[in-house]
Amino acid sequence: MPNARPNLVGVNIYGGLGNQMFQYAAGLTLSERLGTELCFDIRHYERRDRGDRRLGLRDFGIELQSARVPPFKIGRRIGAALRLLPNPFRGGSRLVSIEGFDPRFFELKAPAALSGFFQSWHYFEGHEASVRRAFDVQRLATPRTAELAAEIAAAKNPVAVHIRRGDYTDSPETIAFFGLLHADHYFRAKSALEARVEEPTYFLFSDDVDIAKAELAGWPGLRPVTGFSAYEDMFLMSSCRHFIIANSTFSWWAAWLGAAPDKLVIGPQQWFGPDYPYPVDPTDRSPPGWLLV
Repeated sequence: MPNARPNLVGVNIYGGLGNQMFQYAAGLTLSERLGTELCFDIRHYERRDRGDRRLGLRDFGIELQSARVPPFKIGRRIGAALRLLPNPFRGGSRLVSIEGFDPRFFELKAPAALSGFFQSWHYFEGHEASVRRAFDVQRLATPRTAELAAEIAAAKNPVAVHIRRGDYTDSPETIAFFGLLHADHYFRAKSALEARVEEPTYFLFSDDVDIAKAELAGWPGLRPVTGFSAYEDMFLMSSCRHFIIANSTFSWWAAWLGAAPDKLVIGPQQWFGPDYPYPVDPTDRSPPGWLLV
């Protein structure tokens, strides 16, 4: 049996763009720390049941070296899962991330395989510059975004407001699991922002703008943003100065990539719904200086 390659970190990539970015950032950080090559298993996007998910990392111009990485199995004990490790990872270390930050990440040795979500800024703490270079939002700009980007730049304090609906609203069960933020949350966030920011101009982003506008009826001056792709939305959102984000990795990354040194990011204290089965540390998704309401 061939020996494992000691100079390799592999990451299983799946989910929407925000999830992909957390997975990539964790892999990039680990490969830099261990001084290894970095590879990715992207077979998820070859499956017929992937829905409308696409491999959005390539929109950043990221080249993904391909490899077969151990699959993510919720509920499997890591010891048993190690038997599934294909070469070149057999005999190496593995971490499955379901919720939040796992400090065992910093104990991994090469060859290492990562599977899961890695939804915490702690996974790339100290490597922020590398992550920002990888996720160069200027690559997401297109001729179609130029006019609105100029409008955002001309505003004194442009604020991106994101409402996530989509598959979160598929059924009562998905709502209870993922959680759905309602108008009262956004108006509390608006009050918190206006206590700190003068003359805000609000730009509304959503995967269901019509319902989002109805939810926020009575919010004066709210500018709905429509007609753009997901990666164009990411560029436009990150071009804003301040952010009111949803319980969404997509708007989390748009806010994190925002370049204004004095930016205010307001996120939800409650990220998931009442049926989410894992303990949640709100600080995993709240870097220093962010405000939770």
